[in-house]
Amino acid sequence: SQIVGRPAGRGSVEGVVRVARSITDAREVRRGEILVAPVTDVGWTPYFTVIGALVTDIGSSVSHGAVVAREYGLPCVVNTLVATQVLRTGDRVRVDGDRGVVTRLDPS
Repeated sequence: SQIVGRPAGRGSVEGVVRVARSITDAREVRRGEILVAPVTDVGWTPYFTVIGALVTDIGSSVSHGAVVAREYGLPCVVNTLVATQVLRTGDRVRVDGDRGVVTRLDPS
């Protein structure tokens, strides 16, 4: 299944989803995971050093998550509207920051 949003950080990466509906949930994130959040603000910035990519429900190419993702060279898709509802922690996905598409991969 695919989730379409706005491309906000270039590149493509595959990884395991970590859904974080709040900054408290984000403390569970592991290195290389794909952070899926409703939105991020400056408090989330420390997690950008460990994640593989960022996907948000809301936001634009100039929102906090998108700007910081580009600074860190991370693929980023924003404004998916539904990512935190559709994806689950542990799902494998491919994040295509060039096209703005998140694809759920079959369990290996």
